[in-house]
Amino acid sequence: MFSDLYDFLESIGVRVVYNEMPRQFAMLGLEDDLVDQYRHYTYPYRVWGRIEDIRRAVAGRGLAGVIHTVQSFCYRQMEDVILRESLGVPMLTLEGDLPGPLDARSHVRLESFVEMLR
Repeated sequence: MFSDLYDFLESIGVRVVYNEMPRQFAMLGLEDDLVDQYRHYTYPYRVWGRIEDIRRAVAGRGLAGVIHTVQSFCYRQMEDVILRESLGVPMLTLEGDLPGPLDARSHVRLESFVEMLR
């Protein structure tokens, strides 16, 4: 959604080590059975499977915080509060509408979030 998110984060010294959506859609960890493969694909289903998947990444990768990107008017915005209360690490939510670069407000919010994590 944000065409320059990774470049901006790297410019302020942040390394992204987990990105839920591309990882989910890549369906990593191939299973022997196609049904099992889809059972491990949590993104399109209820939030609770996503939470467990993200919790494993937080613990296994030692994540300091989570940046949650949501599209304006998407039902996933409702999941934001549940994620925030369930993950056990600080979380920043960035809302976007159309694909494009980050705006100045998002730059400031990201910089502040990173500073708080440090």
